[in-house]
Amino acid sequence: MPDMRALFARARRLLLRYRRVLSALLAALAVLGVVESLSPPTPRLHNVVVVSHDVSSGETLTGNDVTVEQVPQPLVPDGTSSSPTAVVGRTVGGPMRAGEPVTDRRLLGRPMLSGYPEGLVAAPVRIRDAAVVGLLRAGDRVSVYAAGGDTSYAALVLERVSVVALPPVDDAQEGGLVVLAVTPSQAAALAQASATAPLSVTLLR
Repeated sequence: MPDMRALFARARRLLLRYRRVLSALLAALAVLGVVESLSPPTPRLHNVVVVSHDVSSGETLTGNDVTVEQVPQPLVPDGTSSSPTAVVGRTVGGPMRAGEPVTDRRLLGRPMLSGYPEGLVAAPVRIRDAAVVGLLRAGDRVSVYAAGGDTSYAALVLERVSVVALPPVDDAQEGGLVVLAVTPSQAAALAQASATAPLSVTLLR
């Protein structure tokens, strides 16, 4: 049986020889423990549908326009979806940047036309005067005018069409966005008019 005193003496010599190394290791472990105890827990990640590239107001989303990204739970906006099928086919109510989450308030589409006659579509148009847009409410009837090259003259584009939604004002854009319930041919007339002249509206009874 080995001499216990010799074993203890050998162990003591080893401890003395490597005491600095052992002290450094113990100190490092202590610091690591403190850091881990103070570090916040890793947030859970959630799938969020975002636009894969810049999209313009009035575009209808397709499968190529959206993708799914994982976002930490505290950064997930309200009204988002985790499935692209929930937003494909819906119309965007305002311009969006690539990577921006698609929320319910960014989308137009069939639900807002509930109660309207069949065959109507939701057409977003930008009105030059944001103050006038601020006077409108969903359900109002308006006439739309386009100012010609001569600002003293305005041509009637549409008469007595219904306002179905008023997306939030985008400070980066001039004027304000109004969504109207129109026929496809009226939507085409609006698009043509807005491409050549600023639009304005008058509120009707």
